Amino acid sequence: MIQLNRFTLHHLALDIQEPTTQEDVFKIVAERLAAANVINDPTALVEELKEREKLGSTGVGVAVALPHVISKNVLKPLIVVVRLRSPLDWGAIDHQPVQLVVFLLAPESDRDLYLELLAEVARSLNNNDIRQAAIKAKEAGTASRIIAQPPHEGLFKRNRRFFLFLLLMGLVFIGAKIALPLIKLPETGIYQEFNYLRFNQPDWLLKQQLAVTLFLAMIFGTLLFWRFRVAIAAAALGILLITGVMDLETTVKFMSIPTILFIMAMMVIVRWLENIGVFRFVVIRAIEKVKGIPWLLLCLLMGFSVLLGGFADEVSAILVTFGLALEISRRTKAPLMPFLLSLVFATNVGSALTLVGNPIGVYIAFSGGLSFEDFIRWATPVSAITAVIITLLLLLLYRRYFFGVRYQIDAQELEKTLGTIDPVKLRTGIITFIVTVGLIALHRRIEVWLHLADGTALVAAALAATGFIVFYEQERGRMLIERGIDWWTLLFFMFLFANAACLEYTGVTTKLGYLVFNISEKIARGGVLTGPSTVIILWFSGILSGFVDNLPIVAALAPIIKDLARFGLPHASILWWALLFGGCFGGNLTMIGSTANLVALGAYERASGSSMKFGDWFRVGVVVTLVALAIATIALLLQMPLAP
Repeated sequence: MIQLNRFTLHHLALDIQEPTTQEDVFKIVAERLAAANVINDPTALVEELKEREKLGSTGVGVAVALPHVISKNVLKPLIVVVRLRSPLDWGAIDHQPVQLVVFLLAPESDRDLYLELLAEVARSLNNNDIRQAAIKAKEAGTASRIIAQPPHEGLFKRNRRFFLFLLLMGLVFIGAKIALPLIKLPETGIYQEFNYLRFNQPDWLLKQQLAVTLFLAMIFGTLLFWRFRVAIAAAALGILLITGVMDLETTVKFMSIPTILFIMAMMVIVRWLENIGVFRFVVIRAIEKVKGIPWLLLCLLMGFSVLLGGFADEVSAILVTFGLALEISRRTKAPLMPFLLSLVFATNVGSALTLVGNPIGVYIAFSGGLSFEDFIRWATPVSAITAVIITLLLLLLYRRYFFGVRYQIDAQELEKTLGTIDPVKLRTGIITFIVTVGLIALHRRIEVWLHLADGTALVAAALAATGFIVFYEQERGRMLIERGIDWWTLLFFMFLFANAACLEYTGVTTKLGYLVFNISEKIARGGVLTGPSTVIILWFSGILSGFVDNLPIVAALAPIIKDLARFGLPHASILWWALLFGGCFGGNLTMIGSTANLVALGAYERASGSSMKFGDWFRVGVVVTLVALAIATIALLLQMPLAP
């Protein structure tokens, strides 16, 4: 294996305090190399590095850039490590700014060596421990040595996650092989009526084992190899098809294309509103009214996090509100962490406010045949009450930061921020948003009036709004479609829905529903079974959603609710709301519980230069989650007799 230490110029490593452009970084490094007599023409090298960036960004993601060129101006192969104290946008593949830049330069005569060095540098930077150690090192020279002298790991240690994954899958398959035959569906009633007895037969048992193993492979694979979640979900679905567990027609049906279309259209709408400054305008105008009173400022930002989480999406909500909190913290020296946690908790609670706030809400709406009006009746009051109580709880927990002090907010600076917003587009955006939400809110009435299938007007309203936006933006509309839609996530959703639906298709969820029914019977002891079932669904989904992305959990549990309704469970529709609140509120439990958490943590680490420990989050997150789930439990049980 090639030794990076032989080619890395540790004495030329440096920290750049406030770079403004890539070209600035290139010029500083080129001049430094020229002074050390290892290159001939610094100006030519800068141009070559710029030309290389035009071919495709060298930002490899995770805050790292790897500019590399073969140049006649370079006298020998060399590596130089540079750290940017103010993260810089590099057009990276993950759209995150760069903190660590590793330059690799070589003459034409050393092309083969250049390729070997490039592979070895990439291997070193791919190690998260090495990256973080280099970023946090006290001196640039120390960071350079950390990268150039990575500890060499054996085969097992280097691939320990993969071996852990294989071990887990083996245990899951064996466990499913033992457990599933033990769950025998009774040969009476609804099980016979719906031909569920076939799920007791050996050929279906094998399909169930494969379905469970591959679904959990997708879950564990997503946790262990987050960057490859689409590949893992696609591979799992491909195995289900090739083994005959599902046929192609059923797979396409299970991808829930109406749900995907609606989420896709809402992504475009929200990104457009965010780009033209609608959300920023509303929040800044409100901030001007509170005049620096800390607790009012926190309540205001949390309130907007709830509303944006409910009517836009959780990622946009946290980006807008935390971005403003970051600016306030920089100008007033207010502590950033209380803002971070409070705004994320509010966003996750608010994502249950309406149908459009979270992809799981959209999925539940289509699975359960629920309308926007149903969400307003059942979800909005509980989410709003929970948000108020969580806000009061956080004010109590963080009272020393928000009471007895006053922040000085520069109104002129806020006005400068608003000065970049086009007033015509702003008005158009606000009107479009109001009309779109109105059509979505009335979709069930429109469907009844026009004799349309459930969900048709819901999807049509979002698609019509998207069409208007693309037409209005003309040439920019194409860019909005290409970049405003998270195609990677949508593909993952499609594969996920099909994998999860396979649990229903093979009878796994029917058996799980039977188990939930039996457990509820034992708890109820002759009483109504809906209450225990509601509590089981709520808390099970809530706790799991704290450690696993909530959508796979919801997709797996949705068919169980359908089966419990078929079993004749009274007021069974209440279970959909238990699943919604569990999935949304449970995301606050840990730092990996929701997408909003990860986005906010990334922004916090870039802004503060430090990372948050799991325990720091969990100490507050567990309190907030338990309180939120307790509120939801009480609200659902009290309203259970009113549910259809």
